[in-house]
Amino acid sequence: MNTPIHNLQIEQAVLAALMTVSNSYSQVENLLTEEDFHATRHKLIFQAIVDLDSKNSPYDAVLVNQWLEMRNYSEAAGGEQYIMQILGDAPSSFYNLVSYAEKLKDLTTCRQVEAEAMKVINHARNLTVSRGELVQNAQTAFADLNTESGSESLFHIHDAASNTFLEMHRKIEAALAGNSMIKGIQTGIYDLDKKLGDVEPGCLMVVAARPAMGKTTMLQLIANNVAVVQKKPALIMSGEMPKEQIAMRLCCAIAPADIGVVRNSPHLLPKEEFTAYTNAVAMLQKVPMQINDTSRPSIANIRESIRKVKHQYGSVGVVLVDYLQIMKTTKQFAREDLKIAYFTGELKAMAKEFDCAIVLLSQLNRELEKRPNKRPMMSDLRESGAIEQDADQIIFLYRDEVYNKESQ
Repeated sequence: MNTPIHNLQIEQAVLAALMTVSNSYSQVENLLTEEDFHATRHKLIFQAIVDLDSKNSPYDAVLVNQWLEMRNYSEAAGGEQYIMQILGDAPSSFYNLVSYAEKLKDLTTCRQVEAEAMKVINHARNLTVSRGELVQNAQTAFADLNTESGSESLFHIHDAASNTFLEMHRKIEAALAGNSMIKGIQTGIYDLDKKLGDVEPGCLMVVAARPAMGKTTMLQLIANNVAVVQKKPALIMSGEMPKEQIAMRLCCAIAPADIGVVRNSPHLLPKEEFTAYTNAVAMLQKVPMQINDTSRPSIANIRESIRKVKHQYGSVGVVLVDYLQIMKTTKQFAREDLKIAYFTGELKAMAKEFDCAIVLLSQLNRELEKRPNKRPMMSDLRESGAIEQDADQIIFLYRDEVYNKESQ
């Protein structure tokens, strides 16, 4: 049997770079899996790096070796001597890490193509198979390969149940120790959080309303609660409001201070509010929050911003996108609903890929203005089918006083 296509030197170079440069795994975590390594010892070393990173631990050679020894994998991985050999022999340049990782991914694809080709060849030698079936099977094999994500997608139900059980135990232990292990985010609005619970990583939440209902205000409330209160990294993709206005609103909310006075007549601001606003500006220096106010952001803009935030802070708590209908793409779609489906599908995939919650603001169809009862319904979502399909949670905002001036 032929040896599968591989390159041990590139595998060693990737591992050397990961163990040498701190936080380097974030550069390849969405690219590489254990299966991209051919050598068993390299699979084990990579497995150690991934596990240590998931626990927010460094993953230098010493800690990787300790991880392997604790699980009795050290001998299978070549021991401490082999790890030191990797560091001594292989180039460990951080700048070449992604390039090396992509080469490994290419080799994985070559192995997969080779394996599928052998299946097709063996099938072709079966003289009882019809020509149509033979061609169909070959096309299916390579079509499936083309759409493959490269990561394992099949899990036994017991493995998934065990993971949730372990997570439950970790939360119990953290609670008994007086620590919080809340993985999800909270909006900071008590009644809403009571109804929703935590918005878990991987969740796409859509907040929809007509203009002047408070979508942007809610976005800022969530950003403030996640980054300031929960101290989790937050990214605001503001395609409509400049970053300075976002910052001013956040400072006014934290202070608190009258935003109208701050914006238009700061000289009239009471001394105590001015001091509180100054303190809010200083406090934000330590808050893990980034703003991208690129006009009409694309999926690529959002993905790159999330990647940078994750690289800077090690994780992402929430991404807030304002708003769906002004996003842009160079792709051509026959209908508007297909374009919306593309955006929501990509955002949902990113929430899972980066293990964060994404809050997406959306406009409602103006047709609701023609109804006597203007409270939003699901059908008021523009191109609602795609949004309903991809969103884990949909929240409608409604202020009765906008339509009924005497409303309290």
